[in-house]
Amino acid sequence: MKKLLLCILFIVGFATNVVAADLKIGVVSVERILTESPQVDAVNTSMLERFGPKRDGLKVMEKEITKMQENYKRNELVMTEEKLNNLKKEIIIKIQKLKQKEAQLTQEVATVRNQELAVLQQQVRSIIDTIAKKGKYSLVLSEGVAFADKKLDITDKVLDEMKAAFKKK
Repeated sequence: MKKLLLCILFIVGFATNVVAADLKIGVVSVERILTESPQVDAVNTSMLERFGPKRDGLKVMEKEITKMQENYKRNELVMTEEKLNNLKKEIIIKIQKLKQKEAQLTQEVATVRNQELAVLQQQVRSIIDTIAKKGKYSLVLSEGVAFADKKLDITDKVLDEMKAAFKKK
């Protein structure tokens, strides 16, 4: 019985060493990819081009409201109560419109950003899969890694592939 148990332990230990010897692990920093890849810069630029005019329009509205509020404060002693009430209503209506437009813009930006990030995530996954298959990696980790040796980090490879893919477009 002892010989059988020792034999089983030897086989299990040998099999574990063989599996560990073939195990190749890589680590990818998603944070670095999201800050250094040209695709992220392109998304940010397109977002500014697409939503910049709307944002500028909101700033103009804010300035108008500020001027109206200053006018109200400056002239509240000399204006009739009716004119003050009308100005106050006008200010309130403009503030409500501004808040509504801000909320609408925020929602649009979030929707477009999420769509763009989904495309980018798919591209990153595809590149990581390609690198993992070419490099014969058994496991590639991304998030939740507390520490990884620099030798395991394949982020630069992923970034190089992303830059090459960006240049092709």
